[in-house]
Amino acid sequence: MVWHIAKKEIYHNLTTLRFSLMIILLPVLFLANALIYSLGGDGYTTQINTYNRHVENSRDYIKEQAGKGLAELALIGPGEILRRPTRLTFCADGTDTLIPRSVKMQNTGTASRSGYEEFEDFAWRAPWTLEYPLQNTGGPGMSQIKIDWVFIGILMSFFAILFTFDAIAGERSSGTLSLIMSNTVARGQVLLGKYIGAFLTLMVPLLIGILMNLLVILISGNIPFELENWLCILGMVGLFALHISIFIFLGLFFSSRVSNPITSLVWLLLTWVCLAFVFPSLLGTFVGNINPIPSVDEVSMQREAQLKQLGNEYHPFGRSGDIPTKLSKAASAENPEATLLWATYLTKEMETKTRFNDGHIDQQFRQVQLARDLTQISPIATFQYAMEGLANTGITSYMNFVKQARRYRQTYVDFVKTEDQSDPESLHIYPVKEGLSQKTVNPDTVPVFTEYISYRSVLSQVGLLVLFNLLFLIMAQVSFLKSDIK
Repeated sequence: MVWHIAKKEIYHNLTTLRFSLMIILLPVLFLANALIYSLGGDGYTTQINTYNRHVENSRDYIKEQAGKGLAELALIGPGEILRRPTRLTFCADGTDTLIPRSVKMQNTGTASRSGYEEFEDFAWRAPWTLEYPLQNTGGPGMSQIKIDWVFIGILMSFFAILFTFDAIAGERSSGTLSLIMSNTVARGQVLLGKYIGAFLTLMVPLLIGILMNLLVILISGNIPFELENWLCILGMVGLFALHISIFIFLGLFFSSRVSNPITSLVWLLLTWVCLAFVFPSLLGTFVGNINPIPSVDEVSMQREAQLKQLGNEYHPFGRSGDIPTKLSKAASAENPEATLLWATYLTKEMETKTRFNDGHIDQQFRQVQLARDLTQISPIATFQYAMEGLANTGITSYMNFVKQARRYRQTYVDFVKTEDQSDPESLHIYPVKEGLSQKTVNPDTVPVFTEYISYRSVLSQVGLLVLFNLLFLIMAQVSFLKSDIK
């Protein structure tokens, strides 16, 4: 009986104008997506070629610095580190063009002063710090529309309510529902049959569109796929199914609550607009207002004030009037005491820069994470974040990248200190050039940054989508059981 109701529902859906609209619109969108992301000027091929050239240049840079000695390698830093481009941007763009693609671990500046009493001509380089492109981006703000799979998924949720707003209310108003219920059939079976009918009506054209999309991309040859990518795409198909299922249950709930299909459609459209646009925008704005982030200029002024205060304490340019300064002598291998004082000053300078750099971007991350957590009351937002997680795009991928860059920062420093300990001629004073080993380093032993993709955040979002399905299923079932069939 369930399959009989499902077939009847499918046949009814196939003869409607809304199905004709969907079957025309889906191929157009998937074809546009394939052409934009596989043949665009800044597509994956261009990005990966740029990335590979940068990696080669970085290795050449490390070899050059290693040939100058461990001290030079320690102070100059490993250079700029780029995020690896992802092949699945076409699935979930994640506004990646607005998110930084790199961090910097390089310092090429020098400082020097000469002519001071009791102070030799001395030039030094402050140790490198991890620098981020600081931006004031709080909350998941709306950006220009991208024709990616996420956009198509949001559109499919709209079609889901179009196919279910009259599933029960329409038959109640026409009197056919009472005829169905006059047979020995449970209400749960009727609800399940209508759910299956709507689900298959939506998923089959969607799967055909996805296959067309992937076929065009494969033929273009600009985005080669690996096994991991195919598994992620399979997972995205599962996300589509969960996402569409939620709105089918939501449509059945409203359709069973009212006797007029037009009333059901109005309530569903209002709910969909709130879930798709109103809640994410309002909650993102709310989080940005209750917890504003200092601007880049404010952070820079605070950092420079701290560095100036530190400079006034140590005066790394000789005397301060008639008062001898802490750094009145140049660092050298023959003067460990002066070298140690320079190390204290440079370490404090490095820690000050790191505190401000890390602190500011951590504030941004906390604000974005709070906004994302709140906006996940909308299944559409949850679906978007899960898709971005599988595609390794969006702000979460950048947050993971920054965490890995920080671990690499510590790995690089530990490598320098370990190498320095093996040189008996070194003073073992980091981070002063004169306090470290001057011997050359085998560039193959220098740690290389490797970016790893984490899918941990996707698990919680999949769990939320499953909970949404269970919640709306129960709501639809209870509503239909308590509703009048006439």
